[in-house]
Amino acid sequence: DEDEDEDDAAAAALLDAEEDDDDSALLDDDDPTDDDFAGDTLKARTKKAWASTPPLTQAYVGASLALTGASFFLAANQWPAFLNLEWTATLKRAQLWRPLTAFLYYGPFGMSYLLTIHFVWTYMGTLEKLQYAEPWDFAVMMGFGAALLLLGVGLGGMNSRFLGHNLSCFLVYIWARTYEGQEVSVMEFFSIKAELLPWFFAAQTYLLEHEFPAHDLLGIAIGHLYTVARQRKQLQAPKFFRALYTSRPALMARYEAFADEFE
Repeated sequence: DEDEDEDDAAAAALLDAEEDDDDSALLDDDDPTDDDFAGDTLKARTKKAWASTPPLTQAYVGASLALTGASFFLAANQWPAFLNLEWTATLKRAQLWRPLTAFLYYGPFGMSYLLTIHFVWTYMGTLEKLQYAEPWDFAVMMGFGAALLLLGVGLGGMNSRFLGHNLSCFLVYIWARTYEGQEVSVMEFFSIKAELLPWFFAAQTYLLEHEFPAHDLLGIAIGHLYTVARQRKQLQAPKFFRALYTSRPALMARYEAFADEFE
C-alpha cells in the first residue's frame, strides 16, 4: 500500500511538473511560429495518412498515381494505349501487364482524378485494415474481384479498356455491406444508409453521364458474390499464400499496428 501511495504521489508530482513546464512554455512563447503549425499542413497530413496506409493499398494507389503522373508530364496527360485492356495484344503478343494496368486508370490527371483516387484510397485502405489479423484475406478479395471483373467485362461484351471504375464499385459495395446500417455523409449535403451508397453512385452515373450504369452494376454484382461466398466461408486462402505473410514478421507487424484503430 505504501508503494502504491508512493507511485501515485510520484505520478502526481510528474504531472504537476509537466503542467508547470507547459504553462511556462506558453508564457515564454507568446508569439506563434511556423513550427507551431507544421503538423497541420496539407503536406504533413498527407504524409501521415500515407504512412498509416496498409501495404497493398499503398502499392495500388501508388502505382495509379505514378502512371497517371507520368502520363501528365511525359505524354500530354494522355494515358498510354499500351496500358489499356486489349485481349488480342495480351494473348497474342504476350503483353500480360494489360489486365493489371487497366485497373489503375481513373481518368487524366486533374482535380477529378485526385478526388477519385482519394476516394478509392479511403475505402480500399479501410477494408485492408479491417483484415489486420488475416491480411491474406484482403488479397484474396482483391484477386477474386479483379478476376471476375475481367471475366464479366469479357463475357458481357462491354469492350472496356479501363477497369478502375468497376473495381471502385466492387470495393464500395463490400465497404457498404461491412458498415451496413451506419449513416454516411454524401458530400456534406445529406446522409444515407451505408448499404445504399453503391446504388447512389450507380444512379449518379445514370443521371450525370446519361448512360446505363452497367459498369457500376457489374461491380455491385461481383461485390455481392464475394460477400455471399465469404459469409459461407467458401473463399479460403491456401496455406502457401498465408505463409507469404506469416514468414515476414515485419510485414505482419505493420498489419498488427492497425488493431488499435478497431479496438
